[in-house]
Order: sequence, then structure tokens, then C-alpha cells
Amino acid sequence: MMQPEQQTSVKEKEAIEHVRRLKGFYQHLITYLVIIAGLFIANLILSPDYLWSLWAALGWGIGIASHAMRTFKPFTFFGPEWEKKQVEKRLKKKP
Repeated sequence: MMQPEQQTSVKEKEAIEHVRRLKGFYQHLITYLVIIAGLFIANLILSPDYLWSLWAALGWGIGIASHAMRTFKPFTFFGPEWEKKQVEKRLKKKP
């Protein structure tokens, strides 16, 4: 069993790690927005008849979406809560 001091320490470490992941995601997103905006401007100036910058936005956008999924974890089908429930379920079945 963990002591309250250890739990706080673990919770603090998890919070710090989450904030670092958020910071990394937001830096990635800002970089994406600035670079893609620059590419669109260059695209419109250099070759307005074909929007090739859409391909860069789409490709990098997939990377941004992946980063968001890892950071915000909107789908945690098999996450820690699921694991905990499965363990408790198995333990209750044992005599």
C-alpha cells in the first residue's frame, strides 16, 4: 500500500508529465499553423492556379491529429480504468 506522501508524489509526476505533453502539442500546433499559413501565402503568390499547399496541410494535419489523440486520449477503450475493472472482475470470480 502506498503512503499518502508517495501518492501525492506520483500524482504530481503525472500532472507534470501531462503538462509537458500539452506544451509539446500546442507548440506543434502553433508551428503547423504558422508554416502552413506561410505555404498557402507562397502558393497563392507563386502558383495560384493549383493549391499544392493543401497536400502539405493534409499530411501534416494527420500528424497533428495523431499528436492530439496521444495527448488528450479521447478514446481509452483499453486504458487503466478498463484494466482495473477487468482485474476486479476476475478476482471476484475466484473462490
